[in-house]
Amino acid sequence: MKFYFAPMEGITGYVYRNVHREHFPGMDKYYMPFAVANQTLHFKKKEKKDFAPENNSGICVVPQLMANKADEFLWAVKEIHQLGYKEINLNLGCPAATVVSKKKGSGFLAYPEELDGFLQQIFEGIEGSGIDVSIKTRLGKEDMRDAIRLMEIYNRYPISELIIHPRCQKDFYKKDPDMDVFEEVLAVTVHKVCYNGNIFTAEDLAQFTERFPQIGAVMCGRGLLANPALVRQLQGGEALKPEELKQFQYEVARSYRVHELSEIDVMHRMKELWFYMGKLFPDEERMVRNIRKAKHEKDYAIAVDRLFAEGKMIDCICSKNAIRF
Repeated sequence: MKFYFAPMEGITGYVYRNVHREHFPGMDKYYMPFAVANQTLHFKKKEKKDFAPENNSGICVVPQLMANKADEFLWAVKEIHQLGYKEINLNLGCPAATVVSKKKGSGFLAYPEELDGFLQQIFEGIEGSGIDVSIKTRLGKEDMRDAIRLMEIYNRYPISELIIHPRCQKDFYKKDPDMDVFEEVLAVTVHKVCYNGNIFTAEDLAQFTERFPQIGAVMCGRGLLANPALVRQLQGGEALKPEELKQFQYEVARSYRVHELSEIDVMHRMKELWFYMGKLFPDEERMVRNIRKAKHEKDYAIAVDRLFAEGKMIDCICSKNAIRF
């Protein structure tokens, strides 16, 4: 089984990726948070930093693009390809309202004819270039009745890999993934498929592979942010230890400072990360809340030290204590 780290905007940039790989090796691919291909034909400064080869040395990383116009997408692909990347991922899965309202991410799925035309243009545009385009997709915007229609469209094009998250846009992350619909689309797709959705424990993975033994890759996101040792655990290794998590999060924060982020930016990013890691301390809400309320690095360090000294972290390998979102 191959394991991919899902992109999470504002969290899984190059600083986090490098620290994670050093502390918890085993990921087959890291997917970058999406960059936007737009009419300005310019990437933002933070996007350029995330793409920079020197910031991704030794990591198998895949840039992800958000677009709904073929000329803008093809410009972005050319720019990224010149940096040495061979695979580009198209984001058709983001459920955020600000994205969907612009007919991007999973919002594009509500316009199948336009999506079909877009895909035709981009695959004609990269023909013979040696560039692979993979797609990360949900299975509809309002409901799953669009799923088979979407597969029919995807089947027309040489997509290198289809990463399927079996929810529709309006579900966000609230409902369980619809595994029956996932089974239906597997029966009709011609593409290599990676599964994405609610793999939080080794038991989750075992149940999934028993039902879908033909799937050779899974993508993890929220579960990995909460438990950075999740893939080690899925591969039969040890559960996350409290001292590992403590050292890891301090190294992430230190690395942000090394890369010249301001104190307030470091605090903002670490608080986002603790939204997920805090799930490991379900009985310590007050102490986790103090971490997320910290305004300065000194207060943050005091709150973190107290959590690890006095708090109890769940046994991540015990299914009855599994992290659930």
